[in-house]
Amino acid sequence: MPTLIIAGLFAGAIGWQALTAHRHTTQIGGPYSLIDSANHPTTQARFAGRQTLIYFGYTHCLDVCPLTLATVAQAYTLLPPGTQRPVPLFITLDPERDRPEDIGVYTRRFSPEIIGLTGTAAQIDAVAKAFHVTSHVTVDPMAGHDRGDDGMGDYRIDHSSVLYLMDGQNHLQAILPADSSPATVAHNLAPYLAKR
Repeated sequence: MPTLIIAGLFAGAIGWQALTAHRHTTQIGGPYSLIDSANHPTTQARFAGRQTLIYFGYTHCLDVCPLTLATVAQAYTLLPPGTQRPVPLFITLDPERDRPEDIGVYTRRFSPEIIGLTGTAAQIDAVAKAFHVTSHVTVDPMAGHDRGDDGMGDYRIDHSSVLYLMDGQNHLQAILPADSSPATVAHNLAPYLAKR
């Protein structure tokens, strides 16, 4: 297994444990104001009355993000019949590169149900802070030499990797580890789902 995948899964497990340990003493989540792939302003009010399943990542992620989105898409096919699925949201941590159209193309690769959200750096910083997402940008100083630029456009973002299940009023219901099988994600979601 490549080192980056191992590191990403480890970060996800650590993030899940840390958040779970503090979920009863720390406010996790809150209002947000972002932009969807059609360039429409989007707040939590758009999903009032519906559960949401939120994941933070970015479209240039090579391993953990696509694996997680694929897992969520597969898990949704395993949810109990007659239950209402949470709206899956993918919020970028890379607003500089993830424009609305980019994030739309990316999320549709996994499922038409997944709604991609981006925004300004300030908007993304605010929502990441509200959900206690940890991230760190690492720039490869040699990456741009073959292209004749300074390489600053080629970087990765190491980030916590968990799934946040929010209720119809945008309050946290559960934090689920993202490094699970589709069957495990479906099993963990099932007790929280409302009947249609």
